[in-house]
Amino acid sequence: MRETSFIKPIERMNAVREGVILDRWPWVPSVYEHGARLLDKSPGEVSRSAALMAQAACTAYQTYGHEIVSVGIDIYNIEAEAFGCIVSDGAGKSIPGVTNHPLAEGAWKPSELEIPQPGPGNRLGVITEAVERVVERIGDEVWVYACMGGPFSQAVELRGFEALIADMYEAPESVHALLERTTELAVQQACRLSQCGAGINLFESWATLPLIDPSIFERFVIPYNQRVIHAVREGDATPPPAVILGGDTARLIDYFLRAGAGLIAADYMTDFAFMRQKLGDHPMIIRGCVDPKMIERGQWPSLEAMIEKLAEKATGMARFVWGCGCVSYDTPPEALLRFKQLALAADRSPAV
Repeated sequence: MRETSFIKPIERMNAVREGVILDRWPWVPSVYEHGARLLDKSPGEVSRSAALMAQAACTAYQTYGHEIVSVGIDIYNIEAEAFGCIVSDGAGKSIPGVTNHPLAEGAWKPSELEIPQPGPGNRLGVITEAVERVVERIGDEVWVYACMGGPFSQAVELRGFEALIADMYEAPESVHALLERTTELAVQQACRLSQCGAGINLFESWATLPLIDPSIFERFVIPYNQRVIHAVREGDATPPPAVILGGDTARLIDYFLRAGAGLIAADYMTDFAFMRQKLGDHPMIIRGCVDPKMIERGQWPSLEAMIEKLAEKATGMARFVWGCGCVSYDTPPEALLRFKQLALAADRSPAV
């Protein structure tokens, strides 16, 4: 596979957005807590320091040369923590995670849930500062994305998954009222991050199929995602806003189109033919993902088969980028670089 080193990653991604492949498909691994490993620090320590979070993102870019740099460590927790969820410390190799659901029991009124603002009691400003630092350092070379939890996933962390699902059937108005509050914070935070010059990665992992079904996605997820996306698009956001969740996202493609998402993830089992039929000439970028655990474990024969299958499905697509799920803290850097080599060797983009 021919590598054209003088093409900047930002030039390659800008071309992909326009439906043009300059030399190959871009390569975009999901590097979050793995960046802390590159600094030889714990995910928890890095997650609470704007300077370290920015350093982790930039060090990962220097190490791997990927075409999109995402800023964040515990990417689902920032907004939920600001609303009152307790987050673990992320010591050692562990990733900080929500340990309680403040609205899980007793009477609660979503209208009384105050919208937090950046301050010493939360990390809304910490990740904003980290994004500013990364954009200032490398924003002229590569697309920079800021990570944040989506309105639905925030609501799950506040109420608890099972309780929220029950509410959808027993008291749907309370769910919508809660989503109004989480969406208000999401819009504010997305605008703050977008104004730094970054794209928005809206993570809705709790909305992954089959955790919920498409009818729930239609009623309780995508309308609120759409409001966040429209808020940053009104600010002429570049890079384009992304909605990130796992599973077979082809089944949800109509909803992503309705919301105006500019980039979505799709695992190697996704029905690409169906997505391509739905997308036509739409400028949405598809990030095809392989299993990051295979990279961590060095399962190269199985991974090569997965890469080949993904390449076959994406053959000829102009708006496709290579990717993987979240790269673990324990993944050896040489393993991630080998994944890059395998992906570029399997390239079947229009430029090849």
